Amino acid sequence: MSGGASLQVMDTPRLSYEISCTKLQPTYLDSGPPPPLPIGVPQYDDPEPLGVAFFRMLVEGKTFTTLTLPRTFFGRSEIRRVSFEDTNLSESNLCWNDFINVDFSRASLARADMRASSFVDVNFTSTHLEWADLRRSSFEGCIFEGACMTGTILTITQGENLTLSKTQRAEIAWAESDGEEPGGG
Repeated sequence: MSGGASLQVMDTPRLSYEISCTKLQPTYLDSGPPPPLPIGVPQYDDPEPLGVAFFRMLVEGKTFTTLTLPRTFFGRSEIRRVSFEDTNLSESNLCWNDFINVDFSRASLARADMRASSFVDVNFTSTHLEWADLRRSSFEGCIFEGACMTGTILTITQGENLTLSKTQRAEIAWAESDGEEPGGG
């Protein structure tokens, strides 16, 4: 699939937003109705509520597969040995985090802001990264096999160290500079 029009990226049905939120209760969300979805990519200085948010948290050894959690906010957190396989995290904010041994395979991170984060041993196999901004992030031991990267923003310098296919390299919106630092740093 090319472009960024569709947020549905796999054949297995994802759980609804409401049911996905109940899966996060009570550890990561308060009990009760799910938080309202933000209008766009959530920012650290948005007025409350941020929707689903992981802020200054250690999330370790969890499985969050086939969930629908668009516009989720991750800020100043460490996400370690967590699976987001087949999860919709489109238009989410993943800035200023450490992602270590995380599985985003077949997930949607379309139009996500992923700047200024560290990705170590992260699996992006068949992940939808259309129009995602990855500048200022570092990648070590990451797999991008089959990832859709139409319009994905990376710097030329970042690309020198990533194992990407010829097709992926042609899809990327290469930037010469790191651009502005994301808020919340």
